[in-house]
Amino acid sequence: MTTAKRRVLATLTECSIELPDDGVTLEKIRHRGTHFRIDEGEFLAFRLERHPTMYLSDSQLGGRYRSPARFHVVTDYRLDLDDETWCVTEHEATFDFDPHLVIEAELDALGRKHAIEEQIETVKTADDPEDAFDNAFDSWIDHWDDKFAEVRGRPVPDDQREEIIRLLVNELRSRAGLG
Repeated sequence: MTTAKRRVLATLTECSIELPDDGVTLEKIRHRGTHFRIDEGEFLAFRLERHPTMYLSDSQLGGRYRSPARFHVVTDYRLDLDDETWCVTEHEATFDFDPHLVIEAELDALGRKHAIEEQIETVKTADDPEDAFDNAFDSWIDHWDDKFAEVRGRPVPDDQREEIIRLLVNELRSRAGLG
């Protein structure tokens, strides 16, 4: 642990300084903080990268600890030591997703897999597979459109939301033999 990091953490702990109410904790600062700076009597500062996701926790899909879809948010925190006020500045927020993990989480998760497989079989045996597909999956598509609209109050860029939905629909169509 760097000297600056040690001093920042010690100051926050020993002085019982209230942290910003954006979800930052001493644990997150300790494990994910970077760019630690301290000027005695003036300020302390650090940077955090966080990964808000619409999933309950980062997935362990396929043995990997990674969320299928999440934001990468880099935020600078600066505390004025005179009046104990925080200045919180978000540097960047980018969204990304892993197509394989999104498919796995949305189509192959235990709670959904069986229902989706049944609907695919219904589509495959229908007289009008295209109509059956629409009937079977329109509500799923609406669900994904809502789910991927935002992540904890952050809007997902439209092009990426549409790409995720297109990915899922194309995978369903492929599984149903509609190519």
